[in-house]
Amino acid sequence: MGPASRWQVDRAEPVQLAARAGAEVIGVVGRPAKLEHVPGVAKALLAPDLSEEAVGGKADVLIDTVGGGILRDALTLVRPRGRAALLGYTGGRELTLDLADFFLADVSLLPVNMISRGEEVAPEVLRLLPDLASGALSLPYERYGMDALGEAVERLRTGAAVGKIVLDMENTGD
Repeated sequence: MGPASRWQVDRAEPVQLAARAGAEVIGVVGRPAKLEHVPGVAKALLAPDLSEEAVGGKADVLIDTVGGGILRDALTLVRPRGRAALLGYTGGRELTLDLADFFLADVSLLPVNMISRGEEVAPEVLRLLPDLASGALSLPYERYGMDALGEAVERLRTGAAVGKIVLDMENTGD
């Protein structure tokens, strides 16, 4: 990946890592309230505003954690022979594509199952821990005590959560 690479991503961690590697990064969120949480190294956009004009041309790489219709629309913004990595499906478990358009677009769609890659990615995670500890990389999260489990689940369910949800098993919020 050269410095001219353009990445479109929708989570804080890959945004920061892509920018570190020299990429021009577009951070995409689904709600206006989340725009302020896009790391400053990225151009922040709302998913409904995605267009080739808004992102400044086609992207070389797409990292998507949403899936569904948002992924379908974002795939049209990846350059021919570009790559799209799918890391999740919070926006829908199904993807419908016009296969003729998909073949003509010539974009590689790579499903990435992080659950089955624990041993493979562990060394990289360990390598990044000092950067997380120092604040050089940030990992947004919301912390809840067990007494607020319902609220945490609701924030996840509605997409209102920013980053990961952490349940503190020892703290009940009292």
